[in-house]
Amino acid sequence: MFFMGIAAMLLTVVMTVYIYHNAFAQQQKSDIQLYGRMLANVCESIDGYDELDKYHDGQMRVTVVSPSGQVLYESDADAGKMSNHSDRSEIIEAFSSGTGESTRQSDTMGYNTYYYAMLLPCGDVLRVAMDVETMFQGYNNAFPGIVLVGCAVMVMSIVLSMMLTKSLVKPIEKMAENLDDIDKEVPYKELKPFAYAVKEYQLEKEQNANMRQEFTANVSHELKTPLTSISGYAEMIENGMAKDTDIKVFAGKIHSEAKRLLTLIADILKLSELDEGKSEVVAPKEPAELLEIAKNAANVLLFKAQEAGIELTVKGEPTIIMGNKRLLEEMIYNLCDNAIKYNKPGGKVIVNVGRKNCHAEICVCDTGIGIPKEHQERIFERFYRVDKSRSKATGGTGLGLAIVKHVAMNHNAKIQLKSEPNKGTEIRITFNS
Repeated sequence: MFFMGIAAMLLTVVMTVYIYHNAFAQQQKSDIQLYGRMLANVCESIDGYDELDKYHDGQMRVTVVSPSGQVLYESDADAGKMSNHSDRSEIIEAFSSGTGESTRQSDTMGYNTYYYAMLLPCGDVLRVAMDVETMFQGYNNAFPGIVLVGCAVMVMSIVLSMMLTKSLVKPIEKMAENLDDIDKEVPYKELKPFAYAVKEYQLEKEQNANMRQEFTANVSHELKTPLTSISGYAEMIENGMAKDTDIKVFAGKIHSEAKRLLTLIADILKLSELDEGKSEVVAPKEPAELLEIAKNAANVLLFKAQEAGIELTVKGEPTIIMGNKRLLEEMIYNLCDNAIKYNKPGGKVIVNVGRKNCHAEICVCDTGIGIPKEHQERIFERFYRVDKSRSKATGGTGLGLAIVKHVAMNHNAKIQLKSEPNKGTEIRITFNS
């Protein structure tokens, strides 16, 4: 602010000096010309040019030149010793047009002089002159005062800038001391977007911290359950508490819990890679045919669907987008897997692929148990389960839909959910490409 003020002041001074210098010079020239016209009137009423001494104020130089260029009168020198003036530009101009003026270094006086000449009725030329230094003497005398005032203004600008800066920054410092309620007391309307952004960042940071804490707790719980089962069965076998007929059963349960544990770890690692942009996410995207990918995912789950008595159907039209085939297949797999797990015996799962309004879409519909409205906003969170007992029974990790959400985000796609309890669920993923 200070330097802006100084720059503005200097610019103002330069422009003002230039304007007033020109105005002052013009005024001085007008005064000299007026003085010359007054002397011209005097010349008509005197008997000889020597009488001009009575009207000469001593500040201006007065000269009278004949048509031949001879100096007839000179107020500041001996007229008889002066050279012929017929070559002076202002004299030539006066003889030709009646008046003439010029500014140059005087051959007689040796410094820059302003000349004004006019033709007298008798045919001679009267010339008045003043050296430039004398013209601007008053102006030059005022210059130190101008500099002094400028310095005073500069000092005052420094003081005022410091005071103004403190007064401007103080409310902002007060905002910084109360970041929790930064959006409640915003001193300047220009800072409101900043305050709201900080508040939003704080809320997001708090939510992320809560999510991390909840995620850690959920991971610990999810890992503890199968490990406890594995440890319990293994201990019974080790201590000889299991009968020979039970060992095979216990081994099967250990194998089942180990598979569940491996699935859980694989899903956690996959989410970690998606969060950090690693693995396939950073790989170059390629043309991916969604109908073919959906059929591949459905073929993997076909046996599981038949075991559960669920009809799994894929239909639609070939639709190509730029994406990661492996991640897209995993996304469709998780959607179909969930639709099978939470379906009813004899139910249906339909995967529809196509385009709507020039956007590629994948829609997975089921006739399952549905999702209550109060749970719909949270089902894409990690480890969130609507029916925990059913999730445990079906071997779910609670991470399938979280993976779906992250894959969709990495493909710049939007997820829409429609669901009614006991009627079924529809999850539609729309790609921008």
